[in-house]
Amino acid sequence: NVSIGKNCVICQRVTIGHGRETIIGDNVMIGSNAYIAPGVRIGNNVKIGANCVVVEDIPDNATVVLPKLRIILK
Repeated sequence: NVSIGKNCVICQRVTIGHGRETIIGDNVMIGSNAYIAPGVRIGNNVKIGANCVVVEDIPDNATVVLPKLRIILK
């Protein structure tokens, strides 16, 4: 139930939850040890930092970073 777009980079130890449809757009970079919850939609051109826990949808052209999960739009 996971759809991954083209030109994606998924680093080591990334967990993508299953059970509900999870969609990862094109040109997405997911850093090491990140967790993507089931049913989350990640837009195109998104960067997700290492160790992030993503439990909500991420819009296009955003960057997600820690320590507290923040979505930065360009």
